[in-house]
Amino acid sequence: MISKEEIEHLKDLARVEFGEAETKRLAKDLGDILSYVDELKKVDVSGVPEMTHALEGVKNVFRKDDSGDSPRSGAPENNKYNPEDLINAFPDKKNNYLKVQSIL
Repeated sequence: MISKEEIEHLKDLARVEFGEAETKRLAKDLGDILSYVDELKKVDVSGVPEMTHALEGVKNVFRKDDSGDSPRSGAPENNKYNPEDLINAFPDKKNNYLKVQSIL
């Protein structure tokens, strides 16, 4: 069980305020959680393989992170991406900055 003093310390760390009833309820709830964690620690998992993902066969696909390796769509293979093409194709721009609608 977690003590009232430990709850008071956690309240100070989290900079939250609540009354005596909430403190008692939180002490009980945290005590229950810690008791359950202690039960989980007792389970023998020595024969269980480690998991990194809930779905089997999921793999990350890695590629070289180089924007100059890919040709522009419809352009010859030896041409690289050109930032000016994007700027020139954008409908609303000012001094090489793309103007977009505000989100806030």
